[in-house]
Amino acid sequence: MSPPFNRITLKDIAEAAGVSRMTVSLALREDRSLPETTRSRIKAIANKLGYQPDPDLIRFMEVIRAKKQKGVPSKIAYLTAYENRFDWRKESTQWLYFEGAHGRARECGYVLEEHWLREPGMTDRRLSEIIRNRGIEGVIVAPLPGHEPIFDGFCWDYASSVELGYSLSRPALNRACNHQFQSMMLLFLSLSNFGYSRIGLAMPRSQDERVNHHWRAAFLTGQSLRTKPARQLAPFLPEKWSKSAFEEWFRKSRPDCLITIGRDAAGWLTRMGIRTPRDVGLANVDLSPDMHGITGIDQNSRKVGAAAVDLLISQMRHNERGIPAVPRIVMVEGTFIRGSTTLAQSEGSKRTD
Repeated sequence: MSPPFNRITLKDIAEAAGVSRMTVSLALREDRSLPETTRSRIKAIANKLGYQPDPDLIRFMEVIRAKKQKGVPSKIAYLTAYENRFDWRKESTQWLYFEGAHGRARECGYVLEEHWLREPGMTDRRLSEIIRNRGIEGVIVAPLPGHEPIFDGFCWDYASSVELGYSLSRPALNRACNHQFQSMMLLFLSLSNFGYSRIGLAMPRSQDERVNHHWRAAFLTGQSLRTKPARQLAPFLPEKWSKSAFEEWFRKSRPDCLITIGRDAAGWLTRMGIRTPRDVGLANVDLSPDMHGITGIDQNSRKVGAAAVDLLISQMRHNERGIPAVPRIVMVEGTFIRGSTTLAQSEGSKRTD
């Protein structure tokens, strides 16, 4: 049996020559944009190290060059995995991610192409093979419906990849997301500045889990900085999110302002006969475009989608393929929006227990 073969890579040659991988690639292709002395030196180092071209990679690059010569735009795969193909489009934040990514890809000369993991007969492995055979260099993983293991059979070795958010449990990819800790801190401190001193947090536990618990962490930090211990409220993050559980918590906790996500809590308050902002302030940590007049955070989700494309293209241009040894995160800060569902202390009576 032959001994295992450790293939010398462009990165190995680049480190030995003290140049970039792109320079090595150009030298080995006899690109005349480099001086002849540089080309000769790099080729000599490659021969000394025992470099042999990867035939699979050569075929892959031939596909890419052929597309460019024919004027065919390169594609970026946008991977979704909801049970129903277009269910993700019903979530406004996800749709804004897609719009931002689609627009940025087009500006950079790429086409964003959706691939659905739940396609009949599709498997993780087959999807990765399809992407590779089509010469697609970059993959964006859209937010997933839950935290169950998924894409375990996907081969990440032949493409650059970026995840949107934190819902992919493994592997750990480079990611783009809203800076949820900053968003919650900004919201909490803004409400505190309005004079609210008994601020509550209520949302499904799954929503906090989807952001790696940044909602909870920032809320507790805000409380420790701005709220007296006697007026601090534990976050209400039930596994089963229901009107009855929410109403019981609300009447027991008596917050003077409520931070939530989605539309459920606002509707439940109305059915309980509680008015905003007169009886309680209301703020949403993820405002959708149709939440007019509600105080909260615009997560700038289109910019998150665009940031994912920028991060991906950077990896593609630097030939960074596969699962990163040390993942990078690009965060986009949220923007506070003052709406009519909260009052500053000067606009109403002084708040007391």
